[in-house]
Amino acid sequence: MVLKFEPRFRPMVWGNPKLNELFKVESSPPIGEVWLLSDLEPFVTNVVDQERVSLKKLMNDFGMDFSRFPLLIKLVSPAQWLSIQVHPDDTIARAVENEPWGKTECWYFVEPGKIAVVPNGTILKDCLEPSQISEHLVYLEMNVGDLFFVPAGLIHTLGPDSVVVEIQQASDLTYRIYDWGRKRETHIEKASMAVKDFRIEALIHRNFERLNCGTFSVHRAFGQTHLIGLSTVVFLKEGFVADIATKAYETFIVVDETIEGDALVIKIEK
Repeated sequence: MVLKFEPRFRPMVWGNPKLNELFKVESSPPIGEVWLLSDLEPFVTNVVDQERVSLKKLMNDFGMDFSRFPLLIKLVSPAQWLSIQVHPDDTIARAVENEPWGKTECWYFVEPGKIAVVPNGTILKDCLEPSQISEHLVYLEMNVGDLFFVPAGLIHTLGPDSVVVEIQQASDLTYRIYDWGRKRETHIEKASMAVKDFRIEALIHRNFERLNCGTFSVHRAFGQTHLIGLSTVVFLKEGFVADIATKAYETFIVVDETIEGDALVIKIEK
């Protein structure tokens, strides 16, 4: 089985015109996020040329007991630093937001970029002003082919002109701490509940090959690869799936099929 998904486009105040150019889409403000695979309103992605097939039907067919498909996959590129933010874990999401999941994610860099994180996130509780959290940021340069793991609880931001494939739990819960003067709503009380401490060394995956965070797994596939069971595939370059030609960033769900090319393969782990 091969299902191809039609992307949805989300303009953002920090959006990057390079995404508009890449997908030949006009928007104001520019596109910040291309939702490649989503069962989350308002950007549910449809199966190309198959109106009666949906992620919900797919879950029913495979006996998945989820309220929605548990993965959300995007292509993200900001023209400015994202807000300094943190995501809640599953426990906080259920208790505070009445949502099934928090938001653990990872960024695979398809162009060179930069990120900044606060590894000792609990220091937020000692900041007199939210803007002071920027004084604790640790800046990191990322190369093409690197992956950075962003577990729930990590204070983080993504830098200008970075282009990443973002793989995450199917949640849109973001607690902004500081937004660089853009005057959007912040969520300091909730952020203080969510923050945790991490070691940066455990989060960086240079020349990425494989990650399993317990909720989902990701691995880099090269050449010809036969996939067993249900897999989500994001092509990084032109390739083939079951002899169907593909382009960069086209996204598929496949079951027991062979792919060929350079791609990210994502599996649901629980």
